[in-house]
Amino acid sequence: MALATVGCRLNQYETEKIADELMSLGLQRRDFWQTADLYILNTCTVTGKADADCRKLINRAYRNNPEAILVVTGCYVAAEKELIAEMKGVDLVVSNDRKMDLARIIQDAYPQLFLTADDTDYHSTEALADDTIAEAHPPHRPMVQIGTGCNQNCSYCIVPKVRGGLVSFESSSIIEEISALAADGYSEVVLTAVHIGKYRKDGLTLGGLVREILKQTKIGRVRLSSLEPNELDDELLEFVAAHDRVCRHLHLPLQSGSDVILRAMRRPYGREAYLKTIQRVKEANPDITVGCDLIVGFPGESEDDFADSLEILKSGYIDYGHVFSYSDRPGTRASEIIEKVPVADIKSRNRRARTVCDKNRRRKLQQQIGKEFGVISERTPGRDGLYRGVSDNYIKVKLPQFTGGGREIIRFLPEAVDGECLTGHFLS
Repeated sequence: MALATVGCRLNQYETEKIADELMSLGLQRRDFWQTADLYILNTCTVTGKADADCRKLINRAYRNNPEAILVVTGCYVAAEKELIAEMKGVDLVVSNDRKMDLARIIQDAYPQLFLTADDTDYHSTEALADDTIAEAHPPHRPMVQIGTGCNQNCSYCIVPKVRGGLVSFESSSIIEEISALAADGYSEVVLTAVHIGKYRKDGLTLGGLVREILKQTKIGRVRLSSLEPNELDDELLEFVAAHDRVCRHLHLPLQSGSDVILRAMRRPYGREAYLKTIQRVKEANPDITVGCDLIVGFPGESEDDFADSLEILKSGYIDYGHVFSYSDRPGTRASEIIEKVPVADIKSRNRRARTVCDKNRRRKLQQQIGKEFGVISERTPGRDGLYRGVSDNYIKVKLPQFTGGGREIIRFLPEAVDGECLTGHFLS
């Protein structure tokens, strides 16, 4: 089998859970670009480009092996199920709400893919080593899902329609999963959900959940995925700023620096509130890395509105940014706004914003030279043969020879900037 994911960390997490279950039933995993008997694509529909990427991957799987079984699931299915079902090579389309039953669904529909009585001795689940199952998590910083769905209904976003309403998972199951990962040798987990800051379960907020994870598990460090700026409370900030087992990294979506556009987007904060939040974060600990998302070309965005966004990017508080060009999503309020920004202007603003974000990232790298920190290696080396590592404050480094490939936290002293990474030496 071969699996591919388009989209967010939550999608990536769900793909790995599906892979885990199918591997436990005897299937062997291959790279998506290789020939396989079963292809599974977990899709995204957050932008028009994501839709196009999904269609390209469907076509690629069919070209790899026209005889293979091709299964498509995820958010794009929720938006365009009939279109996908009619695409050449697609055998099974599974709705988003049944995604986590995918292994059983495939087993029922295509029993020929699975074990027979004649070959169970060779491929039995018991014969698979424990670390083989654990390796279904491709990164060495696995994600742990703490909830799904969203109730926020931003005007440009289709996610609530395709993912459904907000649901928080039982804290006991989250803690159990993290304990198992720690026992398998993982040193970091990334808490993920569609709307992580709205976690509410068993009387716990997100801060309370983090506190219980630190208390009840031996995981080396916990990282928070994207968090709305208005949901960063004192407890969470204290953890991120000062606790040695919580990563000094916050991704706080901005989307626009203009109050006019933020209101049109139906975002739950304003410009000044966002600025106060990121200033507060940096005052708590200057070495915290702060990232943001920015949408350029939202309907009605003027050059002055865009200038407001650039001003925040240049504030000195933002260390990196993900810049997205606006595209209409059918069924959203924003798609009905008549005043569209010309495509040429959107492309120009995207380039200008990315230029600022690139400068911010380089500045952050320079600031880290000479400051010792712990990094976790990526699973496979780059083309140059060197492994990359990621620090708790989200700094990428090139690891010296013979220090990469493991799940442990490596002490590292950065000495120079090399592209988008730091180089230095391992501290024994």
